[in-house]
Amino acid sequence: MRTEILWEWEEAFCKFGFNDGDGPNFTNEVATFINYLGYLAEPDNWGIHNYMIMSILDKDGNELMDEKKIRIGYSNPRDYLPPELVNKLDAQFPAG
Repeated sequence: MRTEILWEWEEAFCKFGFNDGDGPNFTNEVATFINYLGYLAEPDNWGIHNYMIMSILDKDGNELMDEKKIRIGYSNPRDYLPPELVNKLDAQFPAG
């Protein structure tokens, strides 16, 4: 039997991503790709069941997920991540 799992990279930034943490979680795949691009993505646990990216530093050490500007876990990463990073994430993890 084959099981297909559909997911979007944005879920790695969402408090309710990956079936609210009750299903397979691909946050590390997204974080690893972001790190490969030269950023520093730091995933962590949110509460007892969800695991998501909580911080990204750019190549100069600037925080891209500033808690004063966004609501981590709730804000859409397309609205605050640099467009070139969003484009690379879209290319690497195309929508189902």
